[in-house]
Formats: sequence, C-alpha cells, structure tokens
Amino acid sequence: MKTRCISLLYIVLVLLQGCSLFSQKSALVPLDPEQIHEYLWQDDQDFRSLKDAVKQSLRYYQGLLAQHTFNYAGITYTAREMEASTQLFLGIIDDYDGDQRLSKIQESFLFFESRNADGAAFFTGYYEPLLQGSLDTTQEFPTPLYGIPDDLIDVNLGLFSEELKGKKIIGRLKENRLVPYDSREDIVYRSSLQDRVTPLVYVQNDIELFFLQIQGSGLVELRDSTFKRVNYGAQNGHSYRAIGALLKTEIPLEEMSLQALKKYLYAHPERVREILTYNPSYTFFREVEEGPLGNIEVPLTPGRSIAMDRNVIPRGSLAFIATAYPPMNEDEHLEPRPLRRFAVVQDTGGAIRGHGRADIFWGNGEEAELIAGHMKEHGRVFVLVAKKEALPAYF
Repeated sequence: MKTRCISLLYIVLVLLQGCSLFSQKSALVPLDPEQIHEYLWQDDQDFRSLKDAVKQSLRYYQGLLAQHTFNYAGITYTAREMEASTQLFLGIIDDYDGDQRLSKIQESFLFFESRNADGAAFFTGYYEPLLQGSLDTTQEFPTPLYGIPDDLIDVNLGLFSEELKGKKIIGRLKENRLVPYDSREDIVYRSSLQDRVTPLVYVQNDIELFFLQIQGSGLVELRDSTFKRVNYGAQNGHSYRAIGALLKTEIPLEEMSLQALKKYLYAHPERVREILTYNPSYTFFREVEEGPLGNIEVPLTPGRSIAMDRNVIPRGSLAFIATAYPPMNEDEHLEPRPLRRFAVVQDTGGAIRGHGRADIFWGNGEEAELIAGHMKEHGRVFVLVAKKEALPAYF
C-alpha cells in the first residue's frame, strides 16, 4: 500500500518532541545464539494467517531475477537464496508444532534486531479505507481521484552519476525543461490537472481523499453497489509533511489520532485548505484486481504484513514484532493489548524511515480503522533469514 503507507502519527511525535529519525545508534544488529534462545518467540495468532502472508513473499522472490540481492548487516543473499529461506520457514511451520517449531526456527535462522536511536522500535498502524464514489462528477461526489498522469516523469539519477545511485527526482516537461510536478495546492485547489488527467473516480471531498492517500490504497463503492479497488500508483515528488504539526495546540499529543484529525477538519471547514496543503505531497492511484498491494506488489495480510524502510530492511523479509495495540473501544480508557507474532515486511511508506520503525497493516472495516488510527506504541522488531548452511536442500 502506498508503497504505502505514510504514517501520520510518528511524524507528529517527531515534530512535537524535536527528536531525530536518524542516529548513529540505529542499526540492524545481529543477535548471538544466547540472545536468540533467551528471547520468547511465542506467536499470539493462528499460524494459518502467517502461512498466507509468507507465501506472498515467496511469490515475490520467485518473480525476481537471480542476480537480485538482499543485504542483512553485510551478509548478502541472492533472490534464489531468499526463495529457499522462505520455503524453509514454510516447511518448519508445516512440519513442527509448539516448542519444536520455535526451536527449529531458532536453529535454522539468523536473527537481527532493527533498533532506532533509543535501541528499540516504534509502531503505528494502517488500514484499507472504504469510500463512497461515482464514475461521474456530481454534487455529492465532486472530488477527482486521479490515476498516474502521462506527463509525470520519474528520473533515476543513478543513471547519470554513481554518486547519485538510489536517488531520483519527479517532475514534468515544460518548454523542454524538467520542472517540479504540481503540488497539492495546484492539483486540488487550482485544478491544474483538470485537462491533463482523466479521474479514475470521484469521491466525497478533499478530506476523504487526503486520508485515502495517507493509507495508500482503498475501496471505492460506486452508486450501483460495485467496487473499485485503488492502490498507490505514483507520487508527485514533493516531500511529505504531517498536518498534525499545524494542530499541536488544538489537539493534545495524547489525543492525536487519525480520527481526531479528521474530526477537527470536518468541524473547521474554513481551515481545510490551509491544513491539507501544508502537505504538498500528492498520491496518484491505479486500479487493481487484488489487494491491497504492498510495495513488493503482493496482497497484504491483516495483522501479519508490516511496512518498514525499504532502504534499510530487505523487502519480503520474515520478521517478529513485539509491541501492543490500542483497545477497539475509543470511548473507554483501556490499557493497550500485548501483541507478539511473526510478520512479513511487504510494504514501505513515505514516513517509514530508518531502523526500528514499523507500520502494521490491520485490514479494512471499522475495527481496523480504529486500531490503525490510534496506534502509536513502542516495542521491538526483528528480521530473520535462514543460515546459509540450512539452505542447500532447498535449491
């Protein structure tokens, strides 16, 4: 999803607390055998959902060229080795139960902890929203949801200089010159794409579209009760800025959530333009048949798929997360519930940056929205890959 998934709450916390996302202390740290055997790797969920999620990563690896490589703290794995590692994990959870299963995983895999500057991890959540919409613009559905513009140019700067490898810029041609692409202000409030892009659908208003873009994918129910599934397609190249920074005096930090932000916007229509355009980043969508899709182009599994920084964590990686999640009743002050389970890194996001940063996909529906919108928890996140010597039988 978004390639997903931009996590609003973490950036709000960073802006308010004045701390940095990056530190020399943040790293992917190998665990020694003693640490691996001392830690409790118990999973709190049904392993059937884990198998479904892991099979999607296997599908991803099987579609890669053999020369594609993945790096785990200096240890390089080829796409075929990652495929074998994933098959080994699936074999273990199929053939073993309980303590034997966990023991076999501990024996066969290397474990790394992704640690942020505090030596831990921070978790938020995301979900797949449902919007109402129309194929035609109407008074009820006036806001265009755009597909990928034909004039959007994505430039890989690494093709021009080795020093710029991994960097890119996005823009469009204007009088034979590459210029920055239209901002949110241009697109939403100056209708700059009106004659350049045909909308996929039209939705209720700018607020609903904005939060769909934050999540990165969603379902749009049309007037004939059919659905369109839209997924992240591209972005306009402008840096993401969290709108919560503008509302830190209106919404207390402990109450900051997706729901609180949306409630404030609906209650203050005169400020909607000011607040939404504070974030110049704009997401374009594409229609997909299955999904929602993560950045490795496979469907996400609720409670098992997570988003991490694709620049520091290998895509498709096996993971283990230990954190908590908010209670589902927002009207009661209940303690967060513990969460410990294996997961799979199948997505990324504009605000998912650095080590020790994870976003958990919760699915769709009211419950998923409630949990994802309020989740801001600390914890620990680990990634796993098979030991080289455990792989030969799987080639």
